[in-house]
Amino acid sequence: MVQTKQPNIVLIVVDQMRADALSLNSKDKLVSTPTLDMMASVGYNFENAYSPVPSCVPARAALLTGLDQDKSGRVGYQDEVPWNFTNTLPKVFKDMGYQTECIGKMHVFPSRKRLGFDHVLLHDGYLHVDRKYDKAYGSQFDYASDYLAFLKGKVGYDVDLIDDGMDCNSWEARPWDKDEKLHPTNWVVSESISFLQRRDPTVPFFSKCLLKNHMLH
Repeated sequence: MVQTKQPNIVLIVVDQMRADALSLNSKDKLVSTPTLDMMASVGYNFENAYSPVPSCVPARAALLTGLDQDKSGRVGYQDEVPWNFTNTLPKVFKDMGYQTECIGKMHVFPSRKRLGFDHVLLHDGYLHVDRKYDKAYGSQFDYASDYLAFLKGKVGYDVDLIDDGMDCNSWEARPWDKDEKLHPTNWVVSESISFLQRRDPTVPFFSKCLLKNHMLH
C-alpha cells in the first residue's frame, strides 16, 4: 500500500560513537544501551556502513548537504568559512511542508546559520577556541550556546562548563559536578520533548538532535 501521509522524522546524531559502543553490536558487552538496541531491533541496523570522511565537521557537512568533502570544501572547525549551501537536508524537508527543528550541535559558520531549519537551539560543545574574547562576538561561546544561557540561569552567571566533564578533543574525563538534570544530554532531551509538545500539529516535522560524544553518560 502506498503511504500518502508524510511521516514525522526524528534524526538523532552522536558526535562521535563507534559501532561497537552499541551493545547490540558489541562482543564484550561492556556498554549497555537498551534503548538504542530496541530502536535498532525494530528498524535497520547497518553493520557495514561508512562515513564519507573520518572527520567530524566535513562528515556533518556531508550529512546536511549530500556532498563529498571535495565538493563541500569543509575541512575543520577554525577555518571560519561561511556555510553558504543553497540545498540542505532541512531545506528539502521545509520545502515539502515540514516544520524543521535542530537542538544540540550544529558547529557551522556563522554559528547561528540555520541551513534550512525553522528554529535552532545550540550547544556546540566544549570548544576552547570559542572562549577567546578577541574573537568576533558572534563566534564567542556565550553567544553560540543556548545551553550555556540555560545553565547560567540555573547555576549563576559565573558558571564555567568548559572545565567540567570530558576535555575538548581529548580522552581525559573529569567529574560532572552539577545536578544530573542540568547536564547537556538532559537539556537536549528536554528541549526536544518541548518541541514535540509545542510544534504545529497540522504539519509533519523533521527534528534533528545532535549530542556531543562526551554528553552521552
